[in-house]
Amino acid sequence: MGDQEDLSPINEGPAQNVGELTQVCFDLATKLEELSDQNDKIECIRAHIQTYSENKIPMIDFESGLEWFNVSQPLSLKGDLVGRVSVLDFFTYCCINCLHVLPHLEALEQCHPPDSGQVLVVGVHSAKFENERVSSNIAAAVTRYHIQHPVVNDARARMWTALGISCWPTLLILGPCGNPLFVLLGEGHRERLQLYVNTAVTHYSAQGLLTRTPVPVSPSSHVAATRSGLLFPGKVATHPNGIIISDSGHNRVLLVDSQGNVMKVIGSGKRGYADGSFTSASFSNPQGVVYHHPDTIFIADTDNHAIRQVDILAETVTTVAGTGQQGTDLEGGNIGGAQAISSPWDLCLARSVNQPQDQAENLLLVAMAGCHQIWGIFLSDGQWLKGSSYKKGTVVRLAGSGAEENRNTSYPLRAGFAQPSGLALSTYSGHPELFIADAESSTVRKISLKDGAVKAVVGGARDPMDLFAYGDCDGSGVDAKLQHPLAVACIDQAVYVADSYNHKIKVVHPLGKTYTVTTVAGGASDTSESELNEPGGICASSDGSCLYIADTNNHAIKLLNLQNHTISLFELHLVDESDSPSQDLLNDNSEAAQVTITVPVREEGGDTWVVLRLTLHLPDGATLNTEAPNKWTLATRGTNINISASQGRLQGETTEISLALQSNDNCDMESKVTVCCTLFVCLTSGVCVSTTTKHCVIFRNSESQVSDEKEIYVDVKVEPHIPNL
Repeated sequence: MGDQEDLSPINEGPAQNVGELTQVCFDLATKLEELSDQNDKIECIRAHIQTYSENKIPMIDFESGLEWFNVSQPLSLKGDLVGRVSVLDFFTYCCINCLHVLPHLEALEQCHPPDSGQVLVVGVHSAKFENERVSSNIAAAVTRYHIQHPVVNDARARMWTALGISCWPTLLILGPCGNPLFVLLGEGHRERLQLYVNTAVTHYSAQGLLTRTPVPVSPSSHVAATRSGLLFPGKVATHPNGIIISDSGHNRVLLVDSQGNVMKVIGSGKRGYADGSFTSASFSNPQGVVYHHPDTIFIADTDNHAIRQVDILAETVTTVAGTGQQGTDLEGGNIGGAQAISSPWDLCLARSVNQPQDQAENLLLVAMAGCHQIWGIFLSDGQWLKGSSYKKGTVVRLAGSGAEENRNTSYPLRAGFAQPSGLALSTYSGHPELFIADAESSTVRKISLKDGAVKAVVGGARDPMDLFAYGDCDGSGVDAKLQHPLAVACIDQAVYVADSYNHKIKVVHPLGKTYTVTTVAGGASDTSESELNEPGGICASSDGSCLYIADTNNHAIKLLNLQNHTISLFELHLVDESDSPSQDLLNDNSEAAQVTITVPVREEGGDTWVVLRLTLHLPDGATLNTEAPNKWTLATRGTNINISASQGRLQGETTEISLALQSNDNCDMESKVTVCCTLFVCLTSGVCVSTTTKHCVIFRNSESQVSDEKEIYVDVKVEPHIPNL
């Protein structure tokens, strides 16, 4: 190769411990950046490996008696890690940076499958929060985040402490003798991780030091059956006819009516990144959801690092921000899919500075947990603070420097957040304020959307760098303590908080110039329905009487009554696709009997209540099999119809269904409700048959008719066609 520069690592002497090795690896990374030739880089890494093969740094073994996951037996340094290149991932499952590393480890395992016996990844869970030391919570996180490699619960962080590990995540790469070779701090080292491991495998294979004996890895994706059919639901939000649920573990979003009937399933359920129809679109760990009038849902597709838009009527999913890959940009400013983003966790709608209050929200606020900032997506042209203006579709940072801090300031771009994970807008003070569940600082914060000032509300510490001031203590200001809160919801002046790692719901009220927090529900309970386990999402019901809770680790939606503070299970009724109101059975294009109703204008304004009276007419001698699942289903077309339930049981000869027609000045407005009845009818011959009827009820506004009636009845004659049997 001729004359060439010295490719040896640029340290003065071999490191004696992992702490010193960390600095050596910083220097090594700098050296590699200066080299342009790939062969030179590999030679530099080989020289480093040779140095620390000859000058082995002491390494400790896993403490005996620890609990392990994804293996059939506990692992040991001398018994299982010898004879292979090992990567120890020191992580804690709350940490967004740790979650960002998981795809890198998965890619490494695809390159070096565990059954090849050459490379083994081991997660060393070293908890930050008390709640994260509980093995059942770690087991849930292993399943939720699709971790396939062995994980050990080092609850007392013995290995972390003994090795002098200083931050999450830290990757420690070991040679086949169990000797430390490389240290990688933080995220963003995918290529370097692959290069280090590939070079080590080649180096030690040539020396015959890799035994290629597989480790007894036994990934378990089993989760106990639940009554709800959900898997780690992350967030919940209201829509006019019920709620929207992020069924995060199933990689889908559910549109549910107020009775718990699933009206629409958004997403195929397969983990992926694809736009398309409700059945073909795919998500990866969707979290925050928000309804935008009249027929749109926005979804924070967290692990795809994207914001998705749902057209409820067209039943399609598109992408409005993000590329599908994690971004590192801390400022933004690009349009739509051209702007890369990082782990959006929650969403909230607001208005730009120049948007009138009587017009629709045109600003989608995003809790960008991955870069510790608050971003915005302008849904129309709009102005922001200090005279800035943005075009429709612009995706841009609105607050946060990107440093992981608990820093409050009057200058929003200098503020520091720590994994913001929940958003809620309040206008109670007279101007809009955005309340934020700032998870890693264990605080609730707020941003004034009038001047951008970022202020403390409750929790945390006065030192902006102290992210360990957590606990479970009611009180005011910094005397109150939370533990990794993930969600907030506003009702008048009250701000409700999902204090996730304390398994509680708390409420924050203003008290003079400060705020006070009080526990509302959760903690120890006599009933399983009242127990919460890491609730990740909350939202207020439309009338403010209760909270819907995404009880994440219980795989359920709970209902908190705000009058008596009792918690009950909100049961979901998951139906087959053939029973779903969104399927072909209720498609307006299929044949249906039509009923047209003229709706008069109300003198006093307001909604008109409509009662659909379904009257059953059977052939002579035929009877309804009351033991069978006779039911009705509804589907709506139009933005001014509110239904309380999308399906229900037929009640004998007459069934009444209530819905509300919102007042509308457009006299040409037409709305449709399709009613489908499924009946099981027994004939005189003794044969029972299943049959369906379908009616399309059309409501047309009339400016020529005026009425003071608040309620109108519509008779629908249910007369099924019975075959001659």
